[in-house]
Amino acid sequence: MVGVKRRAFIAQMTNKYCQGSARKAEREFGWKRTMVELGLAEERSGIECIGAQSYRSGSKRWEEQQPETAKILIEIAEAHGQQDPSFKTTIAYTRLTASQAICELKQRGYEENRLPAPSTMTVILNRMGYRLRPVMKAKPQKKIPATNAIFLNIKQKDQHQTPGVKRLSLDCKATVTIGDYSKGGKTRGNNQALDHDLGSKEKYIPFGIVDEDSGQLYLSFGSSYKTSDFIVDTIEQWWSSLSTLERCATNLIQLKVDNGSESSGIRTQFLYRMVEFSQRIGTPVQLLYYPPYHSKYNPIERCWGILEQHWNGAKLIDVETMLAWAQSMTWKGINPIVNLSQSIYAKGISLSKQQMEIVEQSLKRNPELPKWDILICP
Repeated sequence: MVGVKRRAFIAQMTNKYCQGSARKAEREFGWKRTMVELGLAEERSGIECIGAQSYRSGSKRWEEQQPETAKILIEIAEAHGQQDPSFKTTIAYTRLTASQAICELKQRGYEENRLPAPSTMTVILNRMGYRLRPVMKAKPQKKIPATNAIFLNIKQKDQHQTPGVKRLSLDCKATVTIGDYSKGGKTRGNNQALDHDLGSKEKYIPFGIVDEDSGQLYLSFGSSYKTSDFIVDTIEQWWSSLSTLERCATNLIQLKVDNGSESSGIRTQFLYRMVEFSQRIGTPVQLLYYPPYHSKYNPIERCWGILEQHWNGAKLIDVETMLAWAQSMTWKGINPIVNLSQSIYAKGISLSKQQMEIVEQSLKRNPELPKWDILICP
């Protein structure tokens, strides 16, 4: 959209989302304030302002001057293109570059002096409704038959909440490497980092727990392995950080977990430790799992995104710097509680079939979703 139509749309969005404030629209959407004010004035008065460029005759566009060539160009673009797969827009995308389009037109016998330059060809393709687009990693790799039922179950649990339920989301983040390395992002000054991230021996595994109702985030950085014991120890530390009043008012702890191998609904050591934890505190624990390849829907993932944006541009040269950056981030206006774990954990711990039978006595599995909805009763 351009001109009057563009300003009309901007005025509509400003009234709808910014209470008619041009300054707020400039801050939230990046629109130029004078253009917003003009659009609002046009909407109030009903008078459309026409710029001087509208009276310029100018030369015709390339596709208007050479309609037959433009028709062939559309055929070439269609051969390399596809429609928006979400069907949310009418925009078509093509892998065809401007240089390739010119080459194909030449191969079909069109003279070079009648063809536009690559930069102009880019504008023409965009104007005709075709544009280059990066391939986005947005499509889940797999979808199991129970995926829809799992999401519906989680939605129903969120909608039917009773007092005393602690709704938590938890997950581990990718390993953080300590050293003079770049984490991307931008920073002021002539800051430089090593050109390769090889050879670092100090690494930490962040594990997070976020309270979905209060917004309080708890972060623990482990120096050993990502194991079931590390996860449950962190949950126990989170419980200890609560006040006595909060612990007494909690009737159920509801944990949203992805389907990772260390905390899945069939991981024997994790279930054994969670049963122990529930029995020790005398409070039921409910495990709600997201389906495979859909962990991005877990609320804790948004916290990881904020943390990554927060310390991008910084060099985490030592553990103190890492903890300080984590402590200074905010989630819903609240600074997280940060802990450093120096415990050493062994990998590969599991229970025998006989031991697991005893653990299963404390588990109430959803008959329709036995691996995705588990209630632990103390």
